[in-house]
Amino acid sequence: MKLFMCARFEAKKEYRDELRSRLIEMVKLTNEEVGCLFYNLHVDHKNDCIFYFLEGWKNEEAHALHEQTPYIQAIIKDAPRLTTGGIRLEVMNLVSPA
Repeated sequence: MKLFMCARFEAKKEYRDELRSRLIEMVKLTNEEVGCLFYNLHVDHKNDCIFYFLEGWKNEEAHALHEQTPYIQAIIKDAPRLTTGGIRLEVMNLVSPA
C-alpha cells in the first residue's frame, strides 16, 4: 500500500539558511531512492522558517529504507539544534482518486 506523509520543520531563525540548504539537498538524494514516488519541499507562505516535505512512497518498506539513509539520520540528529520542536511527521491515506 502506498504511503503519503508530510514532514514539518520550523527552523530557529539563526539556522534558517542552514536548514533550508540541507533540506534542498535532501530533495535530490531522496527523489533518486527506489520506492520514492515524490519528495517535494515547500516553505510556509507567511513564515519562511517553516518548511514542509510532501512525500509519497511505494510502500512502508521503501520509507523505512529512506529513514536509514545517512542524510536522514543526520537531519534527525541535528533537528534539536536547527529547529524549534524537532520534526513533526503526519502520515496520511489518499482519499481522492490518483
